[in-house]
Amino acid sequence: MELKRGLYFTIDSIIAGSIILIFILIISSFYIREQPSRRLNYLSQDLIRILGTVSVGELDNNYIKGLINDGAISSLDNSVLEQIGEFWANNNMEYASKTASNVTENWISNNTGLGIWIDNELVYKRDIPIKKSLVSSKKMISGIKKGYTSSSPDRKKPPTLWGPIIVEIRVWE
Repeated sequence: MELKRGLYFTIDSIIAGSIILIFILIISSFYIREQPSRRLNYLSQDLIRILGTVSVGELDNNYIKGLINDGAISSLDNSVLEQIGEFWANNNMEYASKTASNVTENWISNNTGLGIWIDNELVYKRDIPIKKSLVSSKKMISGIKKGYTSSSPDRKKPPTLWGPIIVEIRVWE
């Protein structure tokens, strides 16, 4: 008789302990959340800020130096975003994409996706599937069309401008 009672209380305590453990796990799942995507948010904001302020003349990048030497980049004062936008405005998508790729490859880890859109047109994208989250930052830029210099004979004419355009940088994991 006492053996049955001991077995009954043992099974009863195991069931009660299991119910309490399951209850704790369910409740804690509401409080434990996945790490927010603040890192991606900061990354997209920092990228658009850096690319919008660093001039192509300041970069220590062999591809950019080659474009400068070849004459594809005429203004060393252009920010990287303005230069990508200038290539985009002149329908030179290959230069725009390669410039974005070469400048950002050292700043972004291999498991992070990156895309640059100008006026909703894809300029550059690292083909990494979106698994967790996607964050976007936008900036408006404009510039002077290629071929205008202050020393040209028709400098009394105003320069041809392109823009304003919206540049969007999307970062994802």
